[in-house]
Amino acid sequence: MAQWRECTITRCEPLELDGCWLVVTEGSLDGGPPLDAWSTRVRQLVGDGARWIVFDAAAIDSFVDCGHGALVQVADLLRQAGGGAILMRLSTRQRTIFKLLAIEHYFSFAETPEDALAIAGLVDGR
Repeated sequence: MAQWRECTITRCEPLELDGCWLVVTEGSLDGGPPLDAWSTRVRQLVGDGARWIVFDAAAIDSFVDCGHGALVQVADLLRQAGGGAILMRLSTRQRTIFKLLAIEHYFSFAETPEDALAIAGLVDGR
């Protein structure tokens, strides 16, 4: 039986921009039940009206293929809702992996919450 590493949403809150949420995740976006629970919660935000999600990646240890796939699926849902996914504080190594996998075009990237809000606000035309 596979042992899946944990990923936990430690913070999930709306930001100042309407329809924009911050999701702070700790652990590994790996697979199995932990990733399923993470994905269900994030998809629920989109279903409840989130158009932009800022994913704070500072405490994410690693992404495995299933984790990359889950993020791409959420980014696609957010695009369909008129917004997008913003990865914040992604390490240089992780950013390189997104580029090598040719999936970075699904996301916007930010270093600070202010940068992330600016991206969402500029795209929304505010």
